[in-house]
Amino acid sequence: MQTDQCTLLVVDVQEKLVPAIHDAPRTVAAIKWLLDAARLNGVPAVFSEQYPQGLGKTLACLSTAYPDAPAVEKTSFSCVAAECLKGTAAESRPQVVLCGIEAHVCVLQTALELQSQGKQVFLVADAIGSRSERDKATALSRIAAAGVTIVTREMALFEWMRDSRVPQFREASKRLLQAEPSLSFQEVLAVLPRVDHLGSMQLWREGKLEAIIENRPGQAGSLAVYNALFRDFGAITPKAARLGQWLYAEHAEDARKHPGKHPNIDRLFGLEVMGGGYGVRLLPNT
Repeated sequence: MQTDQCTLLVVDVQEKLVPAIHDAPRTVAAIKWLLDAARLNGVPAVFSEQYPQGLGKTLACLSTAYPDAPAVEKTSFSCVAAECLKGTAAESRPQVVLCGIEAHVCVLQTALELQSQGKQVFLVADAIGSRSERDKATALSRIAAAGVTIVTREMALFEWMRDSRVPQFREASKRLLQAEPSLSFQEVLAVLPRVDHLGSMQLWREGKLEAIIENRPGQAGSLAVYNALFRDFGAITPKAARLGQWLYAEHAEDARKHPGKHPNIDRLFGLEVMGGGYGVRLLPNT
């Protein structure tokens, strides 16, 4: 992957699509990291948007990460079939580094058709997502079998830099390599499933009601986090709690310093110590 040959193409990471994606916050954080890496190394980026009138624009946390990147619209699933890349760096440059959603639909079709045009295509495995893990895994297998090169975020970054003596290496090391990809809490909430239909969530342990998280100011964000964990894990288990702590990362340090100030984060910390887990009961908004 050469900086003067590459374009980073971010496929359809849009407001109304992302909340349905499995492990959406981590996927979005990885894409944001990749955009930072591309901009740091002078690699141009392009955003595609599938029917934005209905599905919304590219997430603000991504478009602001690379404000110079154009957004192109399409209705065809493949960016190539839509001919939306004309006039962009993705058309003029021979290498395309590909990320986005959904892995088994728009990303897959774009990858295969870019390759059929003679492009050298690199698919970033840790920066793509689908509604199900099975669809993502199957897409990766099919794309690899077709001869597309599968890479990771760090492969792209290090190949773009090539040498530790380049001026941007120190900043890349500090900003990108010494910290896990992350989102602010408000950015996390923007990619979680909506909770408008919920009135509250009950947390039960061993037949005892231990907590209620309500859909009201001050708790709606926690309800969104716990609802997302419940969707992916079926209960609030230690494994779910570890992901929850990552979702709350912006506030987690404050919660550790001040026990009781953030009770919904405290419960996730407690699962690591006590084990077990919470059963969940969702109550509709009435």
